[in-house]
Amino acid sequence: MKNKILIVTGLSGAGRSSALKILEDMGFEAIDNLPTSLLNKVVNTKIERNLAVGIDVRTRDFDPNKVAKEISIKKKKLDLSVLFLDCDNTNLLNRFKESRRLHPLKLDLPITEVIETERSWLKPILNINDYYIDTSKLNNNLLKKQINGIFSKSSKIKTNVRIISFGYKFGLPTEADLVFDMRFIKNPFYEKKLRNLNGKNIKVKNFLKKQEYFDFFFDRILLVFKNILEGYKNEGKDYITIAFGCTGGVHRSVVSSEYFLSKINKNKKLKIFIEHRDLKK
Repeated sequence: MKNKILIVTGLSGAGRSSALKILEDMGFEAIDNLPTSLLNKVVNTKIERNLAVGIDVRTRDFDPNKVAKEISIKKKKLDLSVLFLDCDNTNLLNRFKESRRLHPLKLDLPITEVIETERSWLKPILNINDYYIDTSKLNNNLLKKQINGIFSKSSKIKTNVRIISFGYKFGLPTEADLVFDMRFIKNPFYEKKLRNLNGKNIKVKNFLKKQEYFDFFFDRILLVFKNILEGYKNEGKDYITIAFGCTGGVHRSVVSSEYFLSKINKNKKLKIFIEHRDLKK
């Protein structure tokens, strides 16, 4: 199966850079502002994964007619397509005002005329687009949804879940979206036979799982997780960091993290990582 080559282009301020970042997160190799003189060489190079190439008016030697002609020829031999990002003039004007950036064409004309000049100039590429997105009313999350919808089967888009165990005496993990304090469970540290063991040991696991509130707590946490997972996905957030903490990060937090992992591990829509931050301290 041939890897996809995607040319990402469009009006300045329409979201080309954001689109490239989204595609990169989806697994594309992203190259921005590739000189058009190198475009032919890059698309003919054997690539290991899907490639997204950003070109626009800032690109050196950019000639829309020439680029459109080259792309049309390459489409016959390669899995090559064009994503064109557009936006209405009102929203483009607002974006340039908010960012306080000059239009890259830098023509000695009012900004509305510069935008119309670029729009007219890009028509040869617009006319050969395979995918068209109008970003006028899209924020970054909505743009991400559209791009995911076009270039990935939604069933294959996985949410990255990172699970961390930690000790409060070493500080909170600042990257965590959700933090659960497991210090309400009896501490194995005060059990002579368990003190020198850690949460990976079966004796420690059994000790904690038998405690009164363990199942009660996790039944509810798993229900909460199931619901917020869908909410995060709807908001375009494809990674979640969940942390379980105890005093030293050795017993209760480790068991809790491992137990939580075992309960969500069969969900094929998740890509799960686990880290015991303070276990070896």
